[in-house]
Amino acid sequence: MSYDLYVVRRDIPENFWDYGYDPDYDYGCYFNYTYNLGPFFAAYHVRPSTDLDGKTGRECAEIIGHALMRIYLQPLHELRSEYNPRDENGELVDWGSVDSAIAWLKLIYDYCREHPDYIVRERS
Repeated sequence: MSYDLYVVRRDIPENFWDYGYDPDYDYGCYFNYTYNLGPFFAAYHVRPSTDLDGKTGRECAEIIGHALMRIYLQPLHELRSEYNPRDENGELVDWGSVDSAIAWLKLIYDYCREHPDYIVRERS
């Protein structure tokens, strides 16, 4: 399972969202990430389904920007130890990591800053 996050123009119907970025006609952008990092997103109040859904790009950029500032203050090894997903035997799983979750948030942050009037929708 994963988060399906769309940052789209308000006038684009939902059935067009999956077409993604077209440089000649920008509908918006699609971002996907595993649920495995849900606790990490929740801890920093950037869960796509509850903290970002329905907000504007401007609002999400502000939310994500504040979260990234708080994340960058934490030692990365501590974040990895606490939030990197593990299986029932304590082994790291191949789906998601703190490092890639931070990179994912940064991509969304940058896109939302470039498109402050777009709407953010999570459709998992």
